[in-house]
Amino acid sequence: MKNRVKKQAVKSAEALSYSKVRRAFIVCLFLGILCFLLQNAFLAYTNMKQTVKTIQQSVSAQISEKVNESLKLLESLASLDLFYEPDTPWEEKVAVLDKINEFYGYMFICFVDQDIVVYTLGEEPASLASREHMQKVYASKQPYVTDSFVAGADGKTLNYTVIVPLLKDGVMTGSLFATIVLDDISGLLNKITSTTKAEAVLISSKGLVMCSTNNLTYGTSILDILSNYKLLHTTANQLEEQMLNKHFGSFQSYNGFGLTYTEYGPVENSNWDILVTVNFWPVFLSMLPSAGFAVLGMLLIMAVLYYFVNRHARLQSQTIENMVKSVQQIKRKVYQGNDPSEQIDYENIIQLSSKGLNDDLTGTFTRVIFLDRAEAMLKDKQDDQILALCFIDLDNLKTLNDTNGHSAGDMALKKIGSIVREYGVKYDGIAGRYGGDEFILILRDIDNHDELNTVLKELVDRLKFIIYCEDKEIEIHCSIGASIWHKGLTLETLISNADKALYNVKCHGKANYSLFLNGGHDEI
Repeated sequence: MKNRVKKQAVKSAEALSYSKVRRAFIVCLFLGILCFLLQNAFLAYTNMKQTVKTIQQSVSAQISEKVNESLKLLESLASLDLFYEPDTPWEEKVAVLDKINEFYGYMFICFVDQDIVVYTLGEEPASLASREHMQKVYASKQPYVTDSFVAGADGKTLNYTVIVPLLKDGVMTGSLFATIVLDDISGLLNKITSTTKAEAVLISSKGLVMCSTNNLTYGTSILDILSNYKLLHTTANQLEEQMLNKHFGSFQSYNGFGLTYTEYGPVENSNWDILVTVNFWPVFLSMLPSAGFAVLGMLLIMAVLYYFVNRHARLQSQTIENMVKSVQQIKRKVYQGNDPSEQIDYENIIQLSSKGLNDDLTGTFTRVIFLDRAEAMLKDKQDDQILALCFIDLDNLKTLNDTNGHSAGDMALKKIGSIVREYGVKYDGIAGRYGGDEFILILRDIDNHDELNTVLKELVDRLKFIIYCEDKEIEIHCSIGASIWHKGLTLETLISNADKALYNVKCHGKANYSLFLNGGHDEI
């Protein structure tokens, strides 16, 4: 203690750790934002499914209605006697159809006879017997809607055909068909999906892309497109089977981090299927701006709450710190005074002054208070100081209690508490009860290792004493494990090292001390 007078007073540490308060608020804020995002994600997923369902039903119904309009028009024409009169020249029949076509704006409406020969004004009659769809109509005698195909003078125009048979007394005398530009349906898809994040694809009876809102290549197999995605709870083959059987269904898929939800189903009055897909992330991100206001509101509430909690904590901390300082000052007067006879009265004053901070039996700091103040001491440690942490254990407490009763054990613990408190004050440290028969002590006002060894030897001797219980003299002694703080060590590691040193003493006879040094023990 030679340099004690040369040292500056160490500033007092805060009694409570504000970093813990901050961490708690940060964790709560993080969890709040996380819960909010999860809720937002759930709403986005629900909204995505509802959007897909609504769009799929709407697209399917409107395409079906568009096809049905053409079927009804052709069926009403097919009811005219004109088309069943064998003596009526085909030119007259086609002329009527041309006028109808001009009024409704079809690509063209044509008359086909029972030999599957098509007649058009200005052109020579041509056989359509090689066309698969015409063969189906003449074989089944049922209306039919073809898949899309390339036609027109430019060889690029996509269209589809609606065919209605001409039946008289169950005999098929020919057919009428209307060829319709596919752009009408493409426009319909884009119109319905324009206000949503959905993408729609019209699939032919052979599983090929007819048209889409996301510029998929015409004629591409839907299975080839789906092969780029990882399907959840289904396979591409199962989907193909479902669509061939005209079933409705849904599936989820992902590509990288892109999660999508798709619903599919047949289009009534045709052999087509419609697939509607929504990507999760665009829906989720579109909801964030409105959600951002809620997050900002939550941040503001948390900030205000943190301010008042932090302010209250600081006020309480200052109160506790003032109490601790008062207790420390009283202790210094007690242990450094010249009249030992007055120590008992001072002890009572100390117990009363430190109520709530100290252990009721031993007068040392409680474990929580000790650890908090010890953390502050490590932060404020001066470079020229040696700081040692001592783990003190009452030897054979169980035997003492079993043999002489718990009152004897309490007497011993109370005496030990008095001694370690004395050394805590004497060497500018703190003393605490770690639990049961374990005490923990920090010594700071130590000049070098020699002085530390001297203090530890002295403390071991002081902790050898006699108590009197029911007219019996009982010898008491303790074991001490000590460790020295080095830069970079945490309080937890410092305590662990001291505990290892204590274990070393216990293994070599007890009633001694051991100093943990660089992974080894310097036992005295």
